Amino acid sequence: MPRRLHTLSGLDAAFLYLEAAGTPMHVGSVMLLRPARGHARDFQRTLIAHVAERLPRAAVLRRVLQEAPLDLGHPLWREGADVDLESHIRKLRLRAPGTPEQLWRLIGELHAEPLPRDRPLWQFSVIEGLKSGEVALYTKLHHALLDGQGGIALGQALLDTRPRRPAHAAAARPSTTAAPNTRELAASAMRASAQQFAKLLRAVPATLKLASSAALHTSGLIQRLRDSVVLAPRTPFNAQVGAQRSFAVASLPLQEVKQVARHFGASLNDVVLTLCASALRDYLRRRKALPAQSLIAAMPVSLRAAGNAEVNNQVSMVQCALHTDIADPVERLRTIAAATGQLKRQVSAFRGLIPTDFPGLAAPLWATGLSRLWARARIAERLPPLANVAISNVPGPPVPLYLAGAKVLHYFPVSIVTHGLGLNITVNSYAGSLEFGLVACRDIAPKLDALANGLTQALGALMAKVHK
Repeated sequence: MPRRLHTLSGLDAAFLYLEAAGTPMHVGSVMLLRPARGHARDFQRTLIAHVAERLPRAAVLRRVLQEAPLDLGHPLWREGADVDLESHIRKLRLRAPGTPEQLWRLIGELHAEPLPRDRPLWQFSVIEGLKSGEVALYTKLHHALLDGQGGIALGQALLDTRPRRPAHAAAARPSTTAAPNTRELAASAMRASAQQFAKLLRAVPATLKLASSAALHTSGLIQRLRDSVVLAPRTPFNAQVGAQRSFAVASLPLQEVKQVARHFGASLNDVVLTLCASALRDYLRRRKALPAQSLIAAMPVSLRAAGNAEVNNQVSMVQCALHTDIADPVERLRTIAAATGQLKRQVSAFRGLIPTDFPGLAAPLWATGLSRLWARARIAERLPPLANVAISNVPGPPVPLYLAGAKVLHYFPVSIVTHGLGLNITVNSYAGSLEFGLVACRDIAPKLDALANGLTQALGALMAKVHK
C-alpha cells in the first residue's frame, strides 16, 4: 500500500520556492486534436470521463501539497487526494475567426497564470473555436511534480496508441485518503529532514572517493570541467522577466532532420541545437543585438538511472556553446557535434557528484526569502549571465496517439522562463515530427513567431547543403 505522505526532495521543492520570485514554475503541452465523431461538440465532458477512468494509473494527478508545520522541512505530497475534475478540466472558446495566432496568444496568457496550491497542481484547458475544426488541449502541471521523463510516464497513462472508444460515464471514484493532522505532518517533516541530513553525511566519503577516482582516471577531466564553465554574452533575453508570456511553435519533419544528421555525421540533438543556433543568430542579427561571442544554451540533462520510473525530478543543467559566432551552418553543426561529444563524457563521469536533494529544515523560509531577494534586487541583471537560452530535447512517441478517442495531430511542449533567462525552446519528437514549443517573456520577445519561423528556414538551409 503506498505511503500517504511523501516528502519532496530538495530539487522538487526548489520549484515551489522559486515561485516567490514571481515566475510560475509549471510545464505542459499543447495538443491539437481531432475528436471522434460525435464528441467534438462537448469534448470537455468526454475528457473528464476519460481522466476519471485513468486516475488509478495516474497517481500524480491525485497529489496535493501539504506544508510542513513551523517550516520543519520541505513540503509534503499527500497521496490519493480527492480530485474535482470539473474544476481541473475547464472549457474555453476562441473568438471568431479562430486562427492559430489567436490560439498561441491565449496559450501565452494561460501559461502566465500560476496554479493554485490548495488542490492538485495541474490543470487542463479544452479550447474550442478553431476555424480548422480541431480542438486544442493545453495542459499544465507544476514542475515540482515531475520532469520531462516523468511527463512521458504520465502521458502513457492517459494516451492510447489506437482509437479506443471514448468513455461515456465516469468510472468508479478511487479511494481517497484523509488530510493528515498537524502532528502527523510534523513527524513526517522531521523524519525526512533527519534522513536528508544523514544521507548527505553518508554521501561525503563516497563523493570524495568518486571525485578522486575521476581525477585519476580521466586525464585532468576536473580541470577541463572547471575550464568549461564560461560566462555568456549579455543579450535581450538576459533580463528581468515580467508577468506576461508569449508562445510560438514549429513542426519540422523528423526524417529531414535525421537525414541532415546522417549526412554530416552528427547526432539528432546536434542538429536540433544547430537549428536553434541559426534561428537565434538571424533573430538577434535582424534586431542588431547579436553579440560577437557565441551564445550559450542551458541544457537539462537527466540523472535518472536506467529503469528508474519515479514521478519526480532527476535533472541537472549543463552549458553548451551554440557557436552563433560562426556564419556557416555546416561548420557550426560540426563544431557543436564535437563540443557535445566532450560534454556527454563529462556528464557521464560526474553524474554521481551532482546533488538532487538537500535538507529541508527551515528551507521554506530561507529558500523563499532568497527567491524574493533575487527578484526584488534584479540580481539576474546585475550578475554576468551563464546562459542566454534554455534548450531542452525530450524523446517522444514515434507513433500517433489518441486521447479520449481523439487523434493527437500535434504535441507541442510548453516550458518555463526565469529572471535572467527569458527564452525557453523545448522540443519533443512525435509521430514523425519534431515539435518545438517556444516560451518567452512577452516584454522580451513579443513576436516570438519570427524566431519559430527561423527554425523552418534553418532546416531548409541545411537540407540545401545536403542536396548540393
